[in-house]
Amino acid sequence: MIKTIIVDDEELARERIRRFLNENDNFKVVAECRNGKECIQAILKHKPDLMFLDIQMPGMDGLEILNHLKDDLPIIIFVTAFDEYAVKAFEVQALDYLLKPFDRKRFNLALERASKIISKSKEKDFEKKNHSLLKYLDASENEYSKRFIIKQSGKISFVPVDEIDYLEATGNYIKLVTANGSYLMRETMNNIEKKIEPGKFIRIHRSFIIKTERIKELKPYFNGEYIIVLKSGKELKSSKTYKNGINSLLLK
Repeated sequence: MIKTIIVDDEELARERIRRFLNENDNFKVVAECRNGKECIQAILKHKPDLMFLDIQMPGMDGLEILNHLKDDLPIIIFVTAFDEYAVKAFEVQALDYLLKPFDRKRFNLALERASKIISKSKEKDFEKKNHSLLKYLDASENEYSKRFIIKQSGKISFVPVDEIDYLEATGNYIKLVTANGSYLMRETMNNIEKKIEPGKFIRIHRSFIIKTERIKELKPYFNGEYIIVLKSGKELKSSKTYKNGINSLLLK
């Protein structure tokens, strides 16, 4: 929902903008202001995304409002009956300039431009906050990870390490396989090994790390290799390169 305020000293002008806005569900009018003082109070209170601002008003005009607020401004669409203000409006980086009397088509064009810009801005803001959250969650972990944070298919999943059966390298990604499904994360096997507690997992192959508690049986294969059967029934083959991990497991 795009929070919008209307600033105009003429009641009929405010009513016309409000009526056009009410035809679009993406916009919500949070305040209507008759002068500069009410406008400043409304912006500080509601933190709107968009403002329809009349330029010529008694007392503090639209341009003076902008000078007063500076960094606290929303997206601005100027509304005025005087075209001589057009150049000045764009000098202060207004999104659009509606010359009274404007029709619904021209108004909706301004709304469409505002909607696209505000949506992109909110997406960037969400990504920034989301990135900060993930950094915080990662930093809050102990020496060894208790869970992995997976960003996949437009959502974030938290996969406890204890629920993982095995990890498989696939291209530039690692597949975390659990009893409830699998997840992909962009990571390397070497980095993963540093994040999981030794003893709970063993690396059996350049492409596989398995949780020791999930092993059901070992079947000797050839030249020091094994077929490792998990409790889920999945079978994975070890390689000679990582036979030390298997040997340490057998000694236990």
